Amino acid sequence: MTGEKRTGRAFRDWTDYLYLMPAVLLIGVFFISSIIYTLRLSFFSWDGFNEQTFVGLENYRAIFQDSNLRISMMNTLIWVVCSLVINLAIPLLLAILIVNSTASSLFKNFFYFPSTLSGIVASVIMAAMLSTYGVPQFFGLIGMKSWVRDWLAIPYLNTFIMIMMGCWSGIGMSMLLFLAGLRSVDRSCVEAAQIDGAQGVRLYGRVILPMLSGTTKVVLLMTMVNSFKVFDNIWVMTKGGPYRTSETFALSMYVESFVRNNYGGGAAVAVVLSTIVMAVSILNLWNNFRREA
Repeated sequence: MTGEKRTGRAFRDWTDYLYLMPAVLLIGVFFISSIIYTLRLSFFSWDGFNEQTFVGLENYRAIFQDSNLRISMMNTLIWVVCSLVINLAIPLLLAILIVNSTASSLFKNFFYFPSTLSGIVASVIMAAMLSTYGVPQFFGLIGMKSWVRDWLAIPYLNTFIMIMMGCWSGIGMSMLLFLAGLRSVDRSCVEAAQIDGAQGVRLYGRVILPMLSGTTKVVLLMTMVNSFKVFDNIWVMTKGGPYRTSETFALSMYVESFVRNNYGGGAAVAVVLSTIVMAVSILNLWNNFRREA
């Protein structure tokens, strides 16, 4: 009887895993196999029609030799650095102001609203506002005729405009994370510091902000990963133009593969981009686990 119970229990334990099988199969077939195929394709030259030709590391070498891909690499780094600064400073400042405000719910909803818009919708709105018949017309009315032009068609200026738009869309989520962190701060430590005379900037700089280190790391990681893989904003607003001057790595991956039919080159860009994102994520997780241990 005991043996039958053990057999029945073992069978039930195995049936639990059967519920996971569909997800495991989907991940194995569509995710892991895609990674392996992309990695393999990065060592070949292929236009999608003719036979694949093995070229070794040539596609990876082209990333550093092609002027368009070098610009893409530079733009990606600019996106990451600017997004880190903006998405850390402004949401933290807003969270501090909201915590100390009597109308916290109103301001929280107001600043979070841009995050409810999809990236496509926000990009379409911004592209219309910055076109020749949008905001630039205002400068024409006050006599600044040289400013009446499509600002998104100005190389490099359009990159900074799109960075600001992307940060505007993402500030809400970072603000909520900082709000949650501020409200979970140990009040006894803050009150003790206030008794010792810490106020204002000194209180936040030496007491509260060090206690927000966990939240700050989450915001930094989330912002960094999103900056590396930004695509929809740029594609809607400039399509990487003019002359591919506003491309980032994620957009170059698409352009190389599906516009220029250089699938090997696009796969190489995808591998490099994925490696960077994975390395940043793993390094951050390892650092967090080491501190908790």
